[in-house]
Parts: sequence; structure tokens; C-alpha cells
Amino acid sequence: MLLLDVGTDWTEARGNVLRQNDYVSLQIEELRMLAHHPLVAASAARLARTPEVRLFHDQLIWKPGPAKAEDTAVGWHTDIAYWKTVSSRDLITAWIPFQNIDDDMGPMLALDGSHRWEGNDRLEFFHKPDLDEIATHIATHGASMEPVPLAVELGTVSFHHCRTIHGSRPNLTDRPRVALAVHMQDAENRYLPNVDEKGHRQAHINDLLCRKDADGNPDYSDPDIFPVLWSEGDAS
Repeated sequence: MLLLDVGTDWTEARGNVLRQNDYVSLQIEELRMLAHHPLVAASAARLARTPEVRLFHDQLIWKPGPAKAEDTAVGWHTDIAYWKTVSSRDLITAWIPFQNIDDDMGPMLALDGSHRWEGNDRLEFFHKPDLDEIATHIATHGASMEPVPLAVELGTVSFHHCRTIHGSRPNLTDRPRVALAVHMQDAENRYLPNVDEKGHRQAHINDLLCRKDADGNPDYSDPDIFPVLWSEGDAS
């Protein structure tokens, strides 16, 4: 297990807000076992139609309740919007709840079919709580914005594509909503250099943690940071 300090984890100084702790499977054995569960990884591989899935990164997310709506709601966003240095558009996330989640706990909401809508790869509104306002920025191409609440039971895993538009409303109960998000990359994914409109090179925290390839770029196949979670060749 690795001891990581990437500067993004929740601390008590931030108060009763949505908590995110990154790379927990690289630091805590029990969470590593969950993130590496072969059934979860194999299911993701089937959905992504890839012969192998590797870890990309993971997050333990704690949504407290009750709290201010602006402190715990998650705005509409796509995961790919935050992953600007990936070559693939087929990364997939397993979302694993740690308790039964009903509508009052602020379950994840996904817009049905939105992974097929072009023009939303820069939808970066995770920390904006006004879902209705954000909706005005979404390119639906005439499709209906149909939010699907993922009110799931303990022991259930949901999966979503990296281009799926998703968010969540506040937790209205007195119980925290806790879940592990395991982000997985397909076999074809590689680091892809990218610059923004001002010419600044884009980066992900992954780039600071992993080894470099022969060209000096981050190696997204580094087994220490991006271990293989499932491979078709190893399946029995």
C-alpha cells in the first residue's frame, strides 16, 4: 500500500461538506480488495467492450446529511471533462454504495442516453449545486433530459460511461451517504498531451504519481498506480 498526500482530500477544516478522498484503494487494503473485485472489473470490461481494464483512479465520497444544499449537491458533469489527458473515450466507472440509498439520501442522478450526446466533454460543474442552471449548458440535440435516480441497495454496483452526464441532489437524511467510485481505463487508453486555449499544458494528479515512459510522458500502464483489475487472458 502507498501513503499518498495529493492535497485534495477532505480535512476537518473544510467543515460539514461533501468529502472526497482520492486513491484510497492504493492506501487501504480493504478498499483495495473492493476496487479489485474480479466481478466488478469483469463487468466493466464487458460494458466497455475491452479485453482489459486498469485502474485509473478512485474516490471515497461521503455526502453528509443534513447539510446546506450548496455544500452537498453535485452539479451535472461528465467524468471525461476532468480527464483531459486520456486518449480513450471509453473509460468507465463503478459506483459502489456502502449502504442502501433511497431518494432522500441524494442518490446519483444520470441523464439517460447522455453518453451519446456530443458537445458535453467539457461539462465541468461537479462543484456547482444549481442543477437547473447547469442544464442550460447541456447539449441535448433535441433529446429529453430524463434524470434517472440510482437509488440502489447495499451490495449493488452501478456503472456509468465517462461521457454520461450525472450529478446528485442533497442528502436530506441524518445519515451520511458513502460510496466508492472506481474509475477504470480500457486497454487502449494512453496518456495524450493536451493544452488549453491559452496554451497551458493540461494535467491530472495521476501524472504526478506514475512513472514516465521513454518520451518522458506519464505512463498510464504503470502497475503501481494503474494495476490491471481484469484481463481476458487471465479469466478462467
